[in-house]
Amino acid sequence: MGGQESVIQPVSKVYITFMGGSEFRRETLARRLLSQRQRLREGRTIPRQFFLTVMGGTDISSPTLAEEFIDLQQMIRAGELTMADWDRAIGELGRLDVNIGSFTFMGGFSECELPSETAEIDSLALQRHMGNITREASDVLQHGIGKRDGERHATLRRALLVVA
Repeated sequence: MGGQESVIQPVSKVYITFMGGSEFRRETLARRLLSQRQRLREGRTIPRQFFLTVMGGTDISSPTLAEEFIDLQQMIRAGELTMADWDRAIGELGRLDVNIGSFTFMGGFSECELPSETAEIDSLALQRHMGNITREASDVLQHGIGKRDGERHATLRRALLVVA
């Protein structure tokens, strides 16, 4: 009968929301890809997560494009990912990502909600102001606002190529 907000980790888990609200954020693509690579190396199975919501609401949202870009850029610069890794892994992401199931009774459940246009623009503006994203990369990332999956991934890739 309260609320919770956190980042979903790629581990098997059951989440229960009873007469309250839960807001979860997915990890960035870069972090999900690294987790996926580690799971494959260790021979672990795909994590399964189940959300039980009774008389409440559960929302799972995606990170902003700015968060995605900064995380991916940092991992490439650190040598943890290469563009070849990115291209290969993006094709397998849906097949090897966390398996999510849910049951909702007298409530609401939403998965993979994109950030609002306002949240995306504010995040880009903040990161540009802080010097984490160049104007050129920001201009490219703006084209990905409101886009899903392949278009969003391609926008991130184009933004990385602009600053490379």
